[in-house]
Amino acid sequence: MSSVLNIPIFQQLIPSGVEYGTNLLVEFEPHSIWYETSLTATAQALRLSYKTDYHVFQHTPNQIRKALEGLGLDVRRLEQGDTFRIIDSYGAQVGLAQPEEAERSVFRQSLKLSDWSIEYARMIKTDLYPEQKRRLHIDDNTAILLQYNDEKTFIDMWRTRHIPMVKARELILFHSVVTEIASNAFYKQFESLCDGIVDVKSEERQGEMQHYIRVRTLRGKLFDSRWRRLKLMDNGEVALAD
Repeated sequence: MSSVLNIPIFQQLIPSGVEYGTNLLVEFEPHSIWYETSLTATAQALRLSYKTDYHVFQHTPNQIRKALEGLGLDVRRLEQGDTFRIIDSYGAQVGLAQPEEAERSVFRQSLKLSDWSIEYARMIKTDLYPEQKRRLHIDDNTAILLQYNDEKTFIDMWRTRHIPMVKARELILFHSVVTEIASNAFYKQFESLCDGIVDVKSEERQGEMQHYIRVRTLRGKLFDSRWRRLKLMDNGEVALAD
């Protein structure tokens, strides 16, 4: 198994790939195409046989399935083989939990970080869940947790449980936070905990919206820190435009 993640959407930005055990923070503007970019990264990883988890905070599991099927993936086969898993923290918010058969491969997760703490501590100290090692994990919008937990609880949980768990399980984890919804202190503390920061933004130019991505920082790695334009293709996949 490769020791790094190297998929097309990030190959020009991080040529040597992302090592397992890495925490990356994506800070995205609300009108950016982070959601489409996250699905593109998921699809590209699955095509290359990387084990991948997608954590939904503001979409239903079936929305993710439909989007990935639109990108040409056999989602049912990938789920049955445990190559792809959906972690659901959205259904509990809106009471949309579906029948067990329809959601057979969905792992439900509470929005209360206190519920995560004990299990994370066990995962750090033991090899209780070997099948959860060496996976790519992408959040659609981690910031939803701030609606159910205060900033201090969030940062303490990430510092003492979440970051060590990612290192212990050798995961690659893309946290994602919308810009300008929390305090400046929260962003600074979260940034200091992560190994790298990716920015995704949109702006109007010549009467149309243009979408951009950059790697702001990545510890111990060479990377391209320039803003690169993103293009959204007809099938919903995202690519670098230049």
